[in-house]
Amino acid sequence: MKNIKITDLAHKLILENITKDSIMIDATAGNGYDTLFLAENSKQVYAFDIQEVAIKNTKELTKNFNNITYIHDSHENILKYVQTYDGVVFNLGYLPGGNKQLTTMTHTTIETLEKLHKNAKGFILVVAYPGHLEGLKESVAVQSFLDKNEIKYRVIKFMHETKNEAPYIYFWKY
Repeated sequence: MKNIKITDLAHKLILENITKDSIMIDATAGNGYDTLFLAENSKQVYAFDIQEVAIKNTKELTKNFNNITYIHDSHENILKYVQTYDGVVFNLGYLPGGNKQLTTMTHTTIETLEKLHKNAKGFILVVAYPGHLEGLKESVAVQSFLDKNEIKYRVIKFMHETKNEAPYIYFWKY
């Protein structure tokens, strides 16, 4: 069987829901792979990250694109920068290759989802990683947020034969 990554599945789902005219938000730029994917497949991308090194890494990876706005700020502040968008992508957890103690945090993730829910535009895709303590808290909190707000969503749980802490994709449209 071919080795499939959770991000590959997320990208397939995104492709089903965007066009070349889409305005997208990468709420957690990280090393820039989602930003790059979005830039290749949409009109405009807003890439957020609180870590300067993440913005630097993303800029380097996407240096050949002119449809990206890099924002060194928390995803909590998305709506201060962007009011019109077609989708928001979150890849939660820590910066791969970075300090594993610096992670997305449950309270800021849920606050952001609450703000986006009130705005009710486009779609939201969240990749959650319950394999570390904060990631487990975030996964439970995202599930709780969706249930509390009675949002219809799809969940893909990505199982590895040797791992019990499988990442999830949460996806919903407004």
